[in-house]
Order: sequence, then structure tokens, then C-alpha cells
Amino acid sequence: MSSPVRAEIGDLEGAIELASLVFNTEMGKIFPVLFSEENVKNITVVKEAGRPVAMIGLLPREISLFGHRMKVGLVGSVCTHPDYRGKNYGAVTLAKAEELAIDLGLSLLIISGGRGMYQRFGAVKPPGLKKIVVKHGRATAMREAKRTDIGRILDLYRLKPVRYIRSFSDFEKIFSTGYAVARKTKTYINDRAYITVVEKETVNHVVEYGGSSKDVISLTRSFIEKEGLEECTIIADRLFRSEESLPCEFPGTAKVISKRHFFDQIESYFTEVMLSEDYDRFLESAERLSLAELNQEILCCSKFKGLPITLPDYGFDYV
Repeated sequence: MSSPVRAEIGDLEGAIELASLVFNTEMGKIFPVLFSEENVKNITVVKEAGRPVAMIGLLPREISLFGHRMKVGLVGSVCTHPDYRGKNYGAVTLAKAEELAIDLGLSLLIISGGRGMYQRFGAVKPPGLKKIVVKHGRATAMREAKRTDIGRILDLYRLKPVRYIRSFSDFEKIFSTGYAVARKTKTYINDRAYITVVEKETVNHVVEYGGSSKDVISLTRSFIEKEGLEECTIIADRLFRSEESLPCEFPGTAKVISKRHFFDQIESYFTEVMLSEDYDRFLESAERLSLAELNQEILCCSKFKGLPITLPDYGFDYV
């Protein structure tokens, strides 16, 4: 059995072809930053006859958690060619990708999927998002966003207390595809907010937004009015303010991969939300926990203040 390796520039075309075959769509077009020459070294592949037959896509990113930065890896485009399945390529490639992520100084992997292989890998399901069903009501002016609105969109996005750190150039590439969460999308904007909408199973969903909760809801009502709809659903993080909401499953799994990296990067968050003696107790507890137990503590349920941590919703950052 071939061993997984870091992809090289010469593997990029083959990786795009493999992912496009397995997912039956143009993956290079939809994910131009993941499948770029600048990022190809972060993709892990298994090659047979010189061509990728299994792969794990990794895109290093940073999360801002109430102003505290944490280095994470977005994992997606996980696939194996149909002719090479049953060889355990998926599991060994994922393990190799984890090694690469730790070498890059990443503390957490966020995986766009929840299948059994990820759970065996040690990834857990974080607390879910909110689903807000918006119906007719007081609307506001809006228009469809263009590439010239990217700066304003990023300004509004930066107001979110938990978010991905985005570079202007990367976001411009992603926005220009017209895709978010692997679906065709449209973005609408006004002076106070923006929303990005996809249609999923005949229901329209807002999968990314910026601005206050009130302004986002108002803009969504304008979209409903424009399209002649009865309702539209906002998929929001747990910090979104609304009178009524329904639970919504987090669209993936996550895993802390390095205790050292995690605490080095996010210590300031804990010292801001916890008393010093509580943080000392938390550190003592964390030292005794296995990595699997620590993942439950940090990402799922905990008695300590500030935990579990809130992860941002994907929006345009989905891979």
C-alpha cells in the first residue's frame, strides 16, 4: 500500500480531477483557494502510478474568538478514487494530514463532515447552530452585491465576535465563484447588513451574514418580499439574537490536535473569562485528561466558564 505524502505543484491537477470525479462537480472552480498553487503543499495525497487516488484537503486559517486568535485547519474534499477504496487510504491520509497540521502550528481541525471515519479519528460534534425562520415583516432597501462591495462585506463580517480571519485577496477569489457551502449563492447588501442565500431542498437559507441581528432579519425580510416567498431560514451561530429559534446541527466535526498549541494560542481568552484560580484548576484538569476527553471538555460540554468554545459558522469558508 502506498503511503500518504504532501502534495506538490505537479499533483494539483490530479487532485482537482480526483475530487471533481468523486463529488461530481468542478471542485477547482468552487474552491479556488483550497485548490491553489499556494495551498497545494497543505493537501495530503496517496499516489498510484504517479496520480493522486486519495486525498485530504487542508486549508490553514485563523479564528477570532472575541478578539483572541486561534490557528485552525479547515478539512474538506476528503475522497478516495472508487477503484482504490477498501485499502484504508482515508484513515491513514487523515492521520498524515493531522501530523502536517501540528507541524504548521495549528491547534484545531474543523472537518466538513461527520462520518464514522472522523469520529474514529477523534473528532467530535460541537454544539449546534441556530435556525431562525423569518417570515414577512418590516423590510428595508437592498440590492444584489457585486465584487465592488467586497470591502464593505468584509467590514460588516468583522463585526462578528466569532469569525474566520479573511484576507481580502482570498475572499475576492471565493466570492467571485458565486458559491458558498458548495452551492450556488447570491448575496444581498444595504448600508447596515448583508446576507448570502442558497437554496437547499426548495428552502432558501441564509448561510452567511454581517451586521446586527436586527438588521440581518430586516434584510432577510426584504429578500422574502423580492422573491415572493413565504419564509426564509437564517442559519446562525449561537450568539445571534432572536426571539425564537430552533436548534440546528453543526455542519461538521472538530478536533483539538495539540494541547500545547491550543493553550499557547488561546490562553488570553480563558484568562479574560475565568478567574485566575479557576483557570489554574482548568489547566490542572486538562493535564490529566486524554486528548479525547479534552475535546469533549473544550468542544462539547464543560463546567468551566467560557466553555465549550463557540465555533464560527462556515459561510464562504466552507471547504
